[in-house]
Amino acid sequence: MDRNWNSYERKRFIKGDTKIKTDDFDPEAFKHDGFSDREAYLETYAPALATEERLEKELNNFTPPRIGEINNSPYQALVIRYGILHQLIQQPDYNMEKVDLIDAVQDWQRDLIQSQDEDNFPETDDLLHLAQAAVDYKNQINDSELHMVFSYFQLHNNAHDSKHEYYTWLDFFQRLSALDRFPKVSRSDSPEHARDTIEKGVWSLQEQALVYEVDDPDYDELVGIPENYVDVIRDWLYYEMSDENYRQMLETLDIFDHQAVLIEARDRFGVTGKNYGKNENRRENIVQAGVYPSELLKQVVPKDDLKDIVDEYGLDAHKLKTEDMVSAIIEYFEQSQKSVEEGKQEVDLYVDAFEDIADGAVTDVPPQLQDLVDADNPSEKLDILFEDATGKIFQEVFNLEGTTQLGQQASGVVADGEIQQDAQWLLWDNKRRRQEFRLGSDARSKIKNYIDTKGEQHNVEWFLIIAPDFTDQAATNALQLEMQVGTDIRLVRAEDLKALAELWREEYASDDRELPLSVFSGSEIFKVETAAGWLETQFS
Repeated sequence: MDRNWNSYERKRFIKGDTKIKTDDFDPEAFKHDGFSDREAYLETYAPALATEERLEKELNNFTPPRIGEINNSPYQALVIRYGILHQLIQQPDYNMEKVDLIDAVQDWQRDLIQSQDEDNFPETDDLLHLAQAAVDYKNQINDSELHMVFSYFQLHNNAHDSKHEYYTWLDFFQRLSALDRFPKVSRSDSPEHARDTIEKGVWSLQEQALVYEVDDPDYDELVGIPENYVDVIRDWLYYEMSDENYRQMLETLDIFDHQAVLIEARDRFGVTGKNYGKNENRRENIVQAGVYPSELLKQVVPKDDLKDIVDEYGLDAHKLKTEDMVSAIIEYFEQSQKSVEEGKQEVDLYVDAFEDIADGAVTDVPPQLQDLVDADNPSEKLDILFEDATGKIFQEVFNLEGTTQLGQQASGVVADGEIQQDAQWLLWDNKRRRQEFRLGSDARSKIKNYIDTKGEQHNVEWFLIIAPDFTDQAATNALQLEMQVGTDIRLVRAEDLKALAELWREEYASDDRELPLSVFSGSEIFKVETAAGWLETQFS
């Protein structure tokens, strides 16, 4: 497989014109099974190319990209590689449209160039001297200097116990930018040259199996990091959290509302910057100073407070081990925030996280939602969230004003919620769980009681059971129950209700229009594709 792949490398790169522009570069002409067949790429080529030994070689031994040798500069090659990986790893699911990625990497380089100056570092800064030495040697930074820098990183980092005192490639790039040796990305008002360089860097990383194209019909050009390699790349980048998610964590956790804790962090980590007596500014200074979240949590947050945080958000961590709790908190605030956009309304958050709430994936449910519910334990909290999310979608997305939540607040034999529309009633029940729901005899008995009780006064036309997924037997059991009670029993997967909500918003929603509940008419498992056709007929 490696020989096969390398034959394409020779064709694509070694014989390539060093001045080639991406306008003339046709990746399609070089595609083979490793690219055109996603399954072959992930299951056959990538594992062979990205073994642990090869990853070590590609990441730490600095084999330069091969398209045009990225302007024949190994140093530029490393810069572009770092920028691409740094941007990708901060994206939801580590995927990003290629055009947006190129823009993001270009912006990252511009910001770095504009923000750095020699005055930012003391004359005794050893890494600044190392950067100057690398520049002075033949006025070009190449693999030998990069090896020297990497070896120095290892020596320096091994001599320090705290991660916040480690050197990373970003530190080195900051010094080079201060020396005016960072690759210029704004040589003209239209810096296409830099865009060509970055795009070729993406293709090089794909050849190295560190980055792959995502074959998704809903998007045009996406790239991503294979999930198995994320941890390796995180280690290489010393990556824990994006700055944005770091700020959100500090804003969310009560412990960082305490002035004494923030002042302790300032003193311990040598944080500078004016705060004007405001905790908000103190938190911002911590982020700007580059204090690692892990070091902050371990050194200034008492262990009992760490336990409270783990309990509050239902995180899976060994409460006797500080390291486990810190890792769980960081992972939660990094992963759960990736689906949250600033300024989103509550109902939008519910729609985005609906599947994660339904299957009980605590680490993917944003704290903004968890904090809306006051419950004694995480399981109860997620049960309430699932009911609240369903109610919000019916009421605010589908514009169903006759929606009433019942489950947690009501007593007696009631479903989780009900909706009235034109003298007809729909009842629903949420079933949050990690496994498929099978609709056993106990559940069928309860649902029959719900329908019988409500049916004494009203016409119950539909009963929805909303769960992450259902067993094959559940559909059979739903049919039997339907024949018994004379009401449509619909099994609705969380992903399908979410898809229906997105479809309704995009195609049919308006202030004076409700979703017709008859869209749920029928038996067994609800299909959003069928509903889409029905809605098109209704509103054509």
